[in-house]
Amino acid sequence: MLLFAGLLLTFYALTLTPFAERRAWPAYLEWNADAAGAILNALGQDVTVHDRTVRSSTPGSGLLIERGCDAVHPSGLFLAAVLAAPVAFRFKLPAAVIGPLLMMITNLFRIVTLYYVQIHAPRAFEFLHVEVWQAAFIFLAVLLWIVWARWAVRRGGLATAV
Repeated sequence: MLLFAGLLLTFYALTLTPFAERRAWPAYLEWNADAAGAILNALGQDVTVHDRTVRSSTPGSGLLIERGCDAVHPSGLFLAAVLAAPVAFRFKLPAAVIGPLLMMITNLFRIVTLYYVQIHAPRAFEFLHVEVWQAAFIFLAVLLWIVWARWAVRRGGLATAV
């Protein structure tokens, strides 16, 4: 538990560094907006992307991708849990790549669904954005960890004390 807590603190400290604040966050948030815009355009929506904003041709519609709209924190939770687990490192590496990648893909799905909700059911937007999707990402992080931990233990990855 102490290792897990220490890894989480390290993760959060790194996300608050000047480099993260000035370079990493803006670039990553813009990438999320660009990727969501490309998906929406491929789905036949007429959207444009400027910086971190996905704009619709529908008046009053658009999404601003901000910190917290990026799956980074649930990925940090997942990574800290994986790295703190008493499992051989060779079993941690696939999880450290696949888990955050799955969360990034899920986050793009989240952005796309929120775009449609904003246009077709705007009264449900805030509830889905804050209550449903945030809880879903925490659930996803825990579920992925459980699936990974069961897989690693079945493969004989449980580390033994020397």
